[in-house]
Amino acid sequence: MSSITRGCGARARLSERFPIQPSRLRWQIAHATLLGLLASGALAAEPVDHSEHAHHASSTELAPMVITGVAQQSPLTVATDPKIPRQPVPASDAGDYLQTIPGFSAVRGGGSNSDPVFRGMFGSRLKLLANGAEMLGACPSRMDSPSSYITPENYDALTVIKGPQTVLWGPGNSAATILFERDPEDFSELGGRIDARFLVGSDGRFDRNIDAAAGGEQGYIRLLANRSDSDDYQDGNGDDVHSRWDKWSTDLVLGWTPDEDTLLELTVGRGDGEARYAGRGMDGSQFERESIALRFERDNIGEVLQKIEARVYYNYADHVMDNYSLRTPSGMGMMANPMASNVDRRTLGGRLAATWQWSDYELVAGVDAQTNEHRKRNSSYDMMTGTLTEHDRFAWNKDADFHNYGLFGELTRNLDDDSRVIGGARIDRATSKDYRQTFTTRNPMTMLDVVWANPSADKKRSDTLPSGFLRYEHDLQSLPATVYLGLGHTQRFPDYWELFSSSTGSIGSIQTFETVKPEKTTQLDFGLQYSQGPLDAWASAYVGQVRDY
Repeated sequence: MSSITRGCGARARLSERFPIQPSRLRWQIAHATLLGLLASGALAAEPVDHSEHAHHASSTELAPMVITGVAQQSPLTVATDPKIPRQPVPASDAGDYLQTIPGFSAVRGGGSNSDPVFRGMFGSRLKLLANGAEMLGACPSRMDSPSSYITPENYDALTVIKGPQTVLWGPGNSAATILFERDPEDFSELGGRIDARFLVGSDGRFDRNIDAAAGGEQGYIRLLANRSDSDDYQDGNGDDVHSRWDKWSTDLVLGWTPDEDTLLELTVGRGDGEARYAGRGMDGSQFERESIALRFERDNIGEVLQKIEARVYYNYADHVMDNYSLRTPSGMGMMANPMASNVDRRTLGGRLAATWQWSDYELVAGVDAQTNEHRKRNSSYDMMTGTLTEHDRFAWNKDADFHNYGLFGELTRNLDDDSRVIGGARIDRATSKDYRQTFTTRNPMTMLDVVWANPSADKKRSDTLPSGFLRYEHDLQSLPATVYLGLGHTQRFPDYWELFSSSTGSIGSIQTFETVKPEKTTQLDFGLQYSQGPLDAWASAYVGQVRDY
């Protein structure tokens, strides 16, 4: 199901840089916020370019463009600024925004929280990172896909690398690598900026967003806060469709810049929301997110060693599904009585990489690691007394954990001014453990639970997974165009949904935890990109083979 939302929006900025005077700071912030809320629909501001803020004069201008479809910027890579105004309306989640990029579609779960699909592949075949951190959902039915926890307008850059044509950002990127990034703030003197936006649309759509920063040469503080909600929409017959949603997100960024080549940045964030789903028997009544990340970068170290970067992060998703807080239980079948399921996912990861450059070579190499665990608990309903015991009255049951440790390197060789070869390789060691001791199956005839032992209880499985790619790019002399040809191979360890949330089968069945093999994708990418003046055109194709799908 889908709907068309009509609305008007306003976007305003009270100067991109203004000197801070303590006695006026509070008034300036309040005034800018009010300006953002009262600005007319015709008022817009220039898209934020954080690398040039220190050189811009105070101004308010009409937006130079509105995004309806994102163009490719270089072979196999799409890059854009997700803050640029977008049609038809601002995206409520990452999956919604990615549909503006050719090749992307989505599995819609409702009005929000869609699951992106690229080249017919979705799920963990898409490596989706926010500021280098992976936010994994917990719902067995992917009601809280990783993209549902990302608000595009809270980031400054979006990069999509197609296919297995990079090894820098973790394993398993058989479809694409998607990077949402925030740029460091750059204040040459004590100052600040505020960007406030809002949108009002039909069917109760109401978005509010603020991005404010202040700082100086030695550091900065940045606050990003937003809320987006929508009511049930009406179908062609005038009937309400069960589709209301409401979500909010807040991030606080603290940066220390002791010199122009060093950055230490701390980010903490929270978010939550709820969504009604017409196509499911339960709704998402909680999408709670907690995040913390630390980032270090050092540039211009020496003639050969150019850069060192390190990131560590912690992400926690606490998701609740129920059939009574946002709807009335059906009174029949499996959903006759009120019930709730609570799942969570705790992810801890890190990455260390260095960049070397000499002559015509550039090498980026490093290590990364991630560990995550999944838990669940359910409510209980007493049919005799009609009493519901909420899920939070029960203890958590850990059912799975995953570990991955990787080593990677990516080398670029400039053959001449017009040609280059890029290649990379990585090796990963992936491990998972099954903590489920028993399975419970409900007999549909007697409505009684049958409990049986899990044959893979407390078992571990591990795999060593190689991946790599090689690509040739050539700038044509006769045309302002670039042609490319790349061959890539990646091996993906089975994810939670493949190992743990598939059907348990009949009593004594061998579980998928023991039988599902790592997925192996080999893909050939080729194409051409043309760019001259106002015209950009590209054509791309791929041929791939997936084994152990």
